[in-house]
Amino acid sequence: MSYIYNTRLVCKSNSKLLQKIDPDEIIKGINSEFLSCKKGAYHFITSNGTMHESIVALSKKYPTEAFIAQFCCVETYDYIQTNKYIDGFSKCIKVEPNYGYCVAHIEKTIGKQTLRRFMKVALKQIKKIDSINDIPTTKNNGMGRKHKISSSITINVENDDFKIEATKIGSSFIAVNGFIKEAPAPRWQLIEKEKNQIVRIVHQMEKSDDEAKDEKYDDVPF
Repeated sequence: MSYIYNTRLVCKSNSKLLQKIDPDEIIKGINSEFLSCKKGAYHFITSNGTMHESIVALSKKYPTEAFIAQFCCVETYDYIQTNKYIDGFSKCIKVEPNYGYCVAHIEKTIGKQTLRRFMKVALKQIKKIDSINDIPTTKNNGMGRKHKISSSITINVENDDFKIEATKIGSSFIAVNGFIKEAPAPRWQLIEKEKNQIVRIVHQMEKSDDEAKDEKYDDVPF
């Protein structure tokens, strides 16, 4: 079975270096394609593997520079692996779930701003508790396919009028139920589900608080 991966590449030691390099010159082989340059980062898509070998060759060409690459499997979007490359050598420095959730069915009732605050609290707590038990190796073109994310977590967030129940299912999906408080009895009524849309959290290295505050979520890994 072939795997398709998105790759986000930056030069950590020299933020302007990549803009001086033709992205097509970075690609080794015929399976990769350059997609775009966003905020100094190059984005590629690769079938049957990742950009690992190409980035190894790039780091050999610029041995004093440090490159950071993030890999995410297009078929699953389950997790993002971050590798560091220096002088042809690579090291996996982080593996993190690429959390996704459905909120379209409760956004109108709870309100966009309130729901955003609720999800921010829920995600913060889930990330604190959640853990990855097995760090993938750099085999399979730099992306380990075997990984373990075993925890199951439910977080409740509420105010005087509304409540959400966020439950992490599997490796990265978060199921979200919304509730509205009935009056006069202090009882929570489930908000009926409508058409759902999966939202994926955008992972960006060293993103500022202001950027995070204004961020719009969509179904992309980076």
